[in-house]
Amino acid sequence: MKVQTAGLEILGLPLVAGRACPEATGCGRQGVTVSTALLLLLLLGEPAASAEGRAVEPEASVEAQPTGEPGLPSEEPPTDEPSSLPEPPQPPVLPDPPGSATGELPGPGPGELRWSAPSGCPTPDELRDGIERRLGRELTPGEAQVDARVEPYQGGYRLTLRTTTGDLVDGRTLDADDCGALADATALIVALAVDPVAVAGALELWRAAEAQTEAQPAPILPGPTPARRSGPADRPAESEPTPPAKERGLAGGVLRLTGGVGLGAVPGATGALSLAGGLRWRRARLELEGGYWIPRRSEAIDGARVRVQLGTAGVRGCGVLSRDRLEAPLCGGVQLGGMRGAGEGTPDAQVAQGLWFALEAGVGLSWWFAPRWALAGGFSAAVPLVQPGFDLDTDPPVRLFEPSSVAGRLWLGIELRLNSP
Repeated sequence: MKVQTAGLEILGLPLVAGRACPEATGCGRQGVTVSTALLLLLLLGEPAASAEGRAVEPEASVEAQPTGEPGLPSEEPPTDEPSSLPEPPQPPVLPDPPGSATGELPGPGPGELRWSAPSGCPTPDELRDGIERRLGRELTPGEAQVDARVEPYQGGYRLTLRTTTGDLVDGRTLDADDCGALADATALIVALAVDPVAVAGALELWRAAEAQTEAQPAPILPGPTPARRSGPADRPAESEPTPPAKERGLAGGVLRLTGGVGLGAVPGATGALSLAGGLRWRRARLELEGGYWIPRRSEAIDGARVRVQLGTAGVRGCGVLSRDRLEAPLCGGVQLGGMRGAGEGTPDAQVAQGLWFALEAGVGLSWWFAPRWALAGGFSAAVPLVQPGFDLDTDPPVRLFEPSSVAGRLWLGIELRLNSP
């Protein structure tokens, strides 16, 4: 018997699982097939994989010779189907990444503006629109990072807001019955954090437009929804500005230095100096003033005369009329002081002193040419109730000088405002 397989020639008996198989047993066909497969596996190893990942089928032919016995038909060995190797596993196919969350606003950058709210609340686009209306311009990339979340809370809504602008981070929680009010509050808070000056400018433009159309007063700014605006963030913008100090009745200080001409208290006309200070309100003043009248000599009588000077301290109250930069104080008060007379022209001349007490009235005018400085002038008159007289010691005495029944003073000076009442 002769077996041919894959170009190899083996003489002798066929092998079945490593043992000889006699021809008379009838196992020749199966023995050839098994022997051939075992030899191919030992010599060639595993079949090489083709480019398509399929094992290459070995080309093998087995020819069985007839047994030579009559009556036995010659049978063709069945062709063994090559066992196909399993295809290599394919890499897993990952699903597409999910899209952006519905609560994240489009533009200016991912994650810069996030708004999460129940259905029925304003949308992210409406929130952005509210921010830009309050700014009066579009929101640019990187100006703010906002994370806002609205959740149902005790029959209403609760807003948890975190805003980052530059190095400033602000976090707060707001409650409201209406979700739209929380959206308005969020828009205003973000706009003020980004550019408060632009918000003020947009508010002025909106008010001017309302005045031109003669419309009814409206809330601070049109919001993204027609919901009522009762959020806490709207209150500062609608509150009245703090009145200035002069409207609140606080007292300020004032100092005044004057020089002028006095007549009636000493002989003839003389120079008069004064320094005053006190409290100043918008419609009133309370002042303390010290004055000095420069000494003057009386006319000589029999060669004798007296040199007289006057010093006073007074207190007065004033009502003030004002318009623009002008103020006109109308004052009344009292003076207390002393007069001093030194005799001259006689061998036994002496120095005499006397009490001065008078009622005073006056009017002034101040022009504030600078916020703290004013040019001031005025006129005052004093009626002495107690005054001394200076006599020459003769028999009978001769009166050398006596103050007039009315002493007047015309003055001009500078005023300093210590603070603004």
